[in-house]
Amino acid sequence: MIPKYSEERIQQCCLLSELYELIGFHCKSTFFKREAPMQRAAPGIPEPGWKACYRLLLQTLPGYILSLDLQDFSKGVGTKTLLQSH
Repeated sequence: MIPKYSEERIQQCCLLSELYELIGFHCKSTFFKREAPMQRAAPGIPEPGWKACYRLLLQTLPGYILSLDLQDFSKGVGTKTLLQSH
């Protein structure tokens, strides 16, 4: 069970993300998309919703120009590119 204040914060983050996306602030939108699952898995949450966290975090990948599609690796997009730059 997620405490009420955490659930409200999650809803606020999702709403802010949508609003920023509508006005074209993609980086700011992605920040709030990432913040929502962080609230869902915050310390003190007795049963974090890991599946919901995963789904929310997957939505942030395009905002960080990351992809899980193997076809994108050859185009220089995704985690392979990140790993090669180090």
